[in-house]
Amino acid sequence: MTQTRWAAYLVIAFLVGGGAYLSWSGAVPLHTYARLAQHEAVAEGRVVGKATRALSRGGQSSVLVVEYEVPGQPTRTKVFDVDGATYRAAVASGKARVRYHPEDPSISLITKFAALPFQILVGLGVLMILAGGLFVWHLQRARRREAGRR
Repeated sequence: MTQTRWAAYLVIAFLVGGGAYLSWSGAVPLHTYARLAQHEAVAEGRVVGKATRALSRGGQSSVLVVEYEVPGQPTRTKVFDVDGATYRAAVASGKARVRYHPEDPSISLITKFAALPFQILVGLGVLMILAGGLFVWHLQRARRREAGRR
């Protein structure tokens, strides 16, 4: 096999494999939070920790550690990424409203879920997979042309 053909197979593997990874990475959180949107319960949580850090482009990332109780289960503690307004309100009051899935309380959040970044991941992944398929088609077409010349 020629070096060019090996390079083509590597490009195809990268496009399809990377596309599948991106699509999966975006689809899992979207599915998880879609389940939460369908069936949710609310618990009053207690803020037990907090942290902020500067981001590279001047923004700020805020994290809350919240302890909350689900009826019939032990107390849960979870780290939540939150927006600035939610962070300030929770730190000031010492409380945070936790929305969780009644059947699986590990699926929980404090702020509204931002779906757009995950939708972009799925879209990019699908585009990469389609590009890989197009590359395979092009490679097969070139191989047929080459075989026709012989």
